[in-house]
Amino acid sequence: MNDFAPVAIHADPALSDTLPGWVYTSEAHLAVEREKLFFKTWHYAGATDELPNAGDYLTARLLDQSILVMRGRDGGLRAFYNVCQHRAHELLEGSGNARVVTCPYHAWSYHDDGSLRTARGAERQPFFDPDRFCLKPVRIEVFAGRFIFFNLDPAAASLAETAGELAADIIAETPDFAALRPTTSNPPRPMQANWKVVLDNFHECYHCGPAHPAFADLIDMACYRTTTTGLWSKQKGQLARADNKAYPVAAQANHMTVFWFLWPTTTFGFLPGSPSLSVTSTMPLTAGTSVRRFHNFALPGAPVDEAKRVYGQTVLGPEDVAICESVQRGLNSRGYTAGRFVHDPEGGQTTEAAVHHFHRLYAEAMEF
Repeated sequence: MNDFAPVAIHADPALSDTLPGWVYTSEAHLAVEREKLFFKTWHYAGATDELPNAGDYLTARLLDQSILVMRGRDGGLRAFYNVCQHRAHELLEGSGNARVVTCPYHAWSYHDDGSLRTARGAERQPFFDPDRFCLKPVRIEVFAGRFIFFNLDPAAASLAETAGELAADIIAETPDFAALRPTTSNPPRPMQANWKVVLDNFHECYHCGPAHPAFADLIDMACYRTTTTGLWSKQKGQLARADNKAYPVAAQANHMTVFWFLWPTTTFGFLPGSPSLSVTSTMPLTAGTSVRRFHNFALPGAPVDEAKRVYGQTVLGPEDVAICESVQRGLNSRGYTAGRFVHDPEGGQTTEAAVHHFHRLYAEAMEF
């Protein structure tokens, strides 16, 4: 990227500028991110709860790469590039159950271990070696006992090694974690904003007072704290008052809120109210657009916390979309180069330490 000014993120957030605008707007730079960052890191695919039986599968997408995760007859989980080895048709869509993976184009089929099962007419071809046409494996790992992540880099360090403390913290902090089960997920939310804009916004509550007035009335901002370590960060707060401008919270309900980030694209979190957990994946589409996919967990059979759901989907979510899309428009302005972090060394509400932490991880991955 020699056509652009050099990037340096100071180790001290109180002394550091932000990433410059061009890293959010350049299609050429997204192509570099693709190889240096996205294809070398861990991304959320789904939950083990979704794949209880042999043949159960789900698919996930990372830019132009489609991934297939499947439960085998031996009980193991395996992942493959979701592409037929004959003429490159994608094999499966969405999620479901398939005892045999069969390509809808020419009906080549594969066993659940990825080996070629049948290739119509190939038995008459000279020197046809079925072992050449097995599905290509993709590395997966189960995180916190239930979350399936994939990585296109077979040499990447494991999540257990790099983020094991995060897994333990999510389990410890989330009410009724082991009892939560996947619910109907919200539809993917496209945004006219770079993926980093979306995650920058997630990483701080400095904007909560001006931009999320109901949230700032729901959560005690004086007690809100942000911490960063390794490949993850955490924001934690507590209920300010049961009767607030966002939604009512019962006396016996959970009164805490926690948000976690796992480098580079996954966030976890819950709000006060009935026990729940949301896992969100933020993926790029183009330099100026991204998509967020939400996976929600709740207690099976418990009534939906409708007031909390409505607030999240019709107030808090749209507020964040509007913020991010305005920032993206501003990043294209000739009047903007880079900003400056605001830092509270005590990790209070005004700190942008987690944004700075994200930018440091990004600069390291991109070898700035």
